[in-house]
Amino acid sequence: MLGLTDYEKTFCPDLKNGPDLYDLRDINREEGCIVIVRPDQYVAEILPLDGFDELSAFFDRILLPA
Repeated sequence: MLGLTDYEKTFCPDLKNGPDLYDLRDINREEGCIVIVRPDQYVAEILPLDGFDELSAFFDRILLPA
């Protein structure tokens, strides 16, 4: 509709009709993960929940110091 994108969606795995995202991305179902999604909805990074150093390094490349 009018070429607009709905950015208010929540996505979840469709286990009945497609491959399992957890298996495709090697994500532990019990532990979970951090997903960094850019404003254009591109998945930029998938990290473990304890991946603070990787998360910090990712944003250090694009954010200015306070």
